[in-house]
Amino acid sequence: MITNNSEERLPTTLYGQGDRIALIKKVLQQLQQPDENFKIIHVCGTNGKGSTCTMIAALLQNMNYKTGLFSSPFITNITECIQINRQPIAQSMLKSYTDKVKQTLVEMGLELTALSSFELLFSAAMLYFSDKKVNYVVLECGLGGELDATNAVSQTTYAVFTKIGLDHTAVLGKTIAEIATTKSKIIREKETVILAPKQREKTLAVLKKQAYKMHAHIHSAAWTKITFTEEKTLIRKACWQTTTQKILFDYSLRGSYQKENLATVLTWLDIFLKRQHRKINRQRLLEGALSNIVIPGRFESVSTQPSIILDAAHNIDGINAFVETVNQLYPTSEKILLVGFLRDKDYKHCIEELLKLKKTQFIITEPDNQERKLTAKELQISFQDATGKQLPQFADPVAALEYALKIKPEKDALILVVGSFYLLKVIRQLFTNEKRKE
Repeated sequence: MITNNSEERLPTTLYGQGDRIALIKKVLQQLQQPDENFKIIHVCGTNGKGSTCTMIAALLQNMNYKTGLFSSPFITNITECIQINRQPIAQSMLKSYTDKVKQTLVEMGLELTALSSFELLFSAAMLYFSDKKVNYVVLECGLGGELDATNAVSQTTYAVFTKIGLDHTAVLGKTIAEIATTKSKIIREKETVILAPKQREKTLAVLKKQAYKMHAHIHSAAWTKITFTEEKTLIRKACWQTTTQKILFDYSLRGSYQKENLATVLTWLDIFLKRQHRKINRQRLLEGALSNIVIPGRFESVSTQPSIILDAAHNIDGINAFVETVNQLYPTSEKILLVGFLRDKDYKHCIEELLKLKKTQFIITEPDNQERKLTAKELQISFQDATGKQLPQFADPVAALEYALKIKPEKDALILVVGSFYLLKVIRQLFTNEKRKE
């Protein structure tokens, strides 16, 4: 079982320490190349990867393909990272497959710590998907692209790029061009490449250059036309205008940023269906796959009385999208915002953006991650530097929520929790009764 304790015995990440890809390729070869037994849609980017992966997987499942999904990070339980047809792997099954990978390391004469916890999880997922005979795997990059464990697979059919922004700058590079360069290296020879709309010009230049070098076929979602009806409920109506028809369908994901993610997914879907030469009712397909989809921590409503929404915006682009969404959906509502970041994020610029929220009180807290958290006191000082005010701060997120409920000014006031996944998981489990198994 990959538990918190066993994970702690493994390095969390070994990114950039030697030739990680070559090592993981050898492990996959020793496992009889399980990654060659299904087709792979590889999804890379900075923001929107989880939503994009989940939507693609849901569409494939609704087309009756047995579909694997590998994504990270998780909010409640590590089993969320490995799913088949939206069902997480059983904890006992996860233990069985990670044990198989560990045994393989022993057979190769390697230490059990040769792989990071993420690399171990990825290798186990490939073996699990192969044994369960899935047709497709939607594979989300963990960190970067070129040196990410997921880039050790021997083949991919599609490379999908969500919006690329500044994040993990200490590892991936200080500029958009540097970050885009490492992410672009997932593009394979003659592959089909899908680009999310609203990419920065420098990002587009890098991705197009790499696609040209690899003789890959590039498609931009910027030309995919989508409109939404006004958001008044948890479900809204989306309209996809293709060259031949107008397709209306219910769409359950909220947030202005989901429009870009949906455009990316529909661009992929259009190409996929044309290649399959299958006659499919697109309206019925989209309605069945996307009308009731829920993605933990992505503008997720976990309570209506009181109204509480969680959003894992933790970098500047994510915070920009979050602020835009909140101001668009709740311009006149009183709001209380609980916020906490990891220390390695650009939290000072995120604070500047969060202060653009209308009619909002802030409560400072911190993520449940001892190694990487920015303490509530440190974040409070940064907010004070930006506002001149000393805001309430709580090291315990639960105490922060209790305080928010206590000071809530009116019945229809909204409580928002934003920042690190390690913050959201603490709050989320209060409302879902899901505890991460230790």
